Amino acid sequence: MKGQKPDPPLTVMGPGTHWDGDLTFEGRVRVDGHFEGRLYTEDVLEVGSEGRMRGELDVARAIVSGTIDGKIRVRDVLIVEETGRISGHLDAAVVEMRPGASVDAVVRIAGVADEY
Repeated sequence: MKGQKPDPPLTVMGPGTHWDGDLTFEGRVRVDGHFEGRLYTEDVLEVGSEGRMRGELDVARAIVSGTIDGKIRVRDVLIVEETGRISGHLDAAVVEMRPGASVDAVVRIAGVADEY
């Protein structure tokens, strides 16, 4: 992720979208709506500034500009942007936080990620 332009998302949950349940995605995912449940992807999860997620998330990489409440596992790099908010439990290999970002969670940082 560092130093390279990311691919555009293959799946977008736009503003006004509400989803309750379990989702598994292939490819990059962007959430600008509301999601509650379990989400899994082997790629990147983007949470836009208006995005709200609650539940259990298991992703390869994540960029958070919105809000996540629950349990999030990031197997590679997590970037929390200045408007990003995370609460609950966080398990990540590498965490990068921008000034203004907020994490109020039980945090476990596992170590160096492969691509960082």
